[in-house]
Amino acid sequence: MPANLPHDAKAKWNEVTLTRNPEERLRLMGEFVSLVPKHKGTEKLLRHVKRQMAQLRDDIEKKQQQAKKGGGPSYYVQKQGAAQVAVVGPPNAGRSSLLRAVTNSTVDVTSWPWGTTWPTPGMLPFEDIQFQLVEVPPIVEGSSEGRAEGFMNLASARNADAMIIVVDLQDDPVGNYRMVAGELENARILTAPPPGEVEIVKRGHGRDIQFVWEGELDGCTTEEVIALLNEYKIRSALVYVRGRVTLDVVEDALFGNAVYRPTLVLANKADLGYDEETVDRLREAAAPLQVGVCSFEKTPDLQRVLGEKLFELLGIVRVYTKEPGKEAAVEPIVCSEGVTIGDLAKMIHNDFYERFKYARIWGAAAKFDNEKVGLDRELLDGTVVQLYT
Repeated sequence: MPANLPHDAKAKWNEVTLTRNPEERLRLMGEFVSLVPKHKGTEKLLRHVKRQMAQLRDDIEKKQQQAKKGGGPSYYVQKQGAAQVAVVGPPNAGRSSLLRAVTNSTVDVTSWPWGTTWPTPGMLPFEDIQFQLVEVPPIVEGSSEGRAEGFMNLASARNADAMIIVVDLQDDPVGNYRMVAGELENARILTAPPPGEVEIVKRGHGRDIQFVWEGELDGCTTEEVIALLNEYKIRSALVYVRGRVTLDVVEDALFGNAVYRPTLVLANKADLGYDEETVDRLREAAAPLQVGVCSFEKTPDLQRVLGEKLFELLGIVRVYTKEPGKEAAVEPIVCSEGVTIGDLAKMIHNDFYERFKYARIWGAAAKFDNEKVGLDRELLDGTVVQLYT
């Protein structure tokens, strides 16, 4: 997305990032747009910034309206359970039916579109954990431009840990999938993991750029990254590098980070009949995402099967703590793949990490039961851990 911007445009964008006042930020973004040369190389950048401006205007107007009315309910659904999963899709695809089928939600299922006007949560139990599914109001063409409360609906998807895209096998599933995927992409919500990502955390003190390496630079050097950040008047920052990162990815991060959300596609209403060619085209359009063909009303054991798919998709690792002489905890600590003893100690309390002596483990991650291990031992699902300080 980044283009060769003039010096004054880069300086103006730095002003945008420094202000927290919405009205002032909107004014500065308008000035930035006026400084960007209009040509093919800047089209995508300008579209993205103009979307940000439209969303900012929408937020300002809604806050003004709420202030006049004395406030109102929040669109934000507080996370619960092992993970929050946004259920998104076009109108009348079956999002409410899915929640009714696999969660404790009593959401109304209507035969007409736009039956859901507010994010609606429900809990899906799976073994000894629960997933929170949140039905998001319909995604339509133009949602990423603010149509039909699109900014708020896409913000709900961005806030979640994962997504389920629901399409109707009886209503152009390929076209509707592409529409939803396109709106998500426009909102910088990725459904496939990028090769690399960058997070830039500005600091109000110091005069240097520090790197935190969880990956590597591709085709550029740290000196070139520092020079680029200096062009945007960034002199002091922490730069988190994950995966393989190019200079374009670094510059892209300055205009708002894209986020990756693991995603599953569910094609509903299989009980009404469908042709395999349509499903093949849907799988081709959605690749590399998994596509499940089912009926939310009639597929047996849907709750368990979906729980297994989400467990696998999110790479969940359950760890059970244990005190000496006692049984392991019944409720697990939910972690992600790659978690280590050190990560677990920090999750429980910094004191456990700072005063750590050793740990003993049982289960899948142990070479033998009651194995004594250090901070760097990676844990697997079902591991029992006893920490010593």
